[in-house]
Amino acid sequence: MPLFGLVAEGNSDHAVLENILLGLFEEDISDEITTLQPIRGATDEAAIKAFGGWYKVFEYCRSEDFRGAFQEVQYLVIQIDTDVYEQIHYDVKQTDESGKKLIPEVLIEKIKVKFEQIIVNEFGQDFLNNHQDRILFAISVDEIECWLLPLYYTDSTKSKTNNCDHKLHQKAGKFEKNYSDYDKISKDFRKSKTLTNLYPQNPSLNFFVDSVKVKNILLK
Repeated sequence: MPLFGLVAEGNSDHAVLENILLGLFEEDISDEITTLQPIRGATDEAAIKAFGGWYKVFEYCRSEDFRGAFQEVQYLVIQIDTDVYEQIHYDVKQTDESGKKLIPEVLIEKIKVKFEQIIVNEFGQDFLNNHQDRILFAISVDEIECWLLPLYYTDSTKSKTNNCDHKLHQKAGKFEKNYSDYDKISKDFRKSKTLTNLYPQNPSLNFFVDSVKVKNILLK
């Protein structure tokens, strides 16, 4: 049974998550990571739209595939961006009652609660209680490209949580939204020392990495 099953918006997100997980362990755990959503074979634009995207992450968490995933993997990683937070079906506000923008940690907690409500509505409170410790949330504020900025910037830009795709393109050069390119531009996260030095510089990346580390996961 693999250690990690990845549920994400797209294959490019899979690449980033895999490299981060590889950097967290001193041994090569490639065989301990499997992708559950979207289907890895979806490479053309039509297929990506059909099987990927933020809505498909929510949809997966309502499906029988989600229930069955806990029989296939030890930990389920759920990745979603926050940049479309107020769209229908996402509907999580990034501001408080006074209109002030929420800090990343508070926004992450609100989105976690939304996922937990979905799981309870579909499968019941007992199911969530029994599996909650095996769910790891990779909630990228405001997009997973923000997680990569510390790899390319040493000034205050490394901690930015807005317009990250544009900022990343300025430093990382030409790349497309696919697994191969994102694997390439995030590959330095595979180095444990690099990951350790950089992950605290982005608040939502910090949250994800710490949530994995606190599990004290041991390889067999």
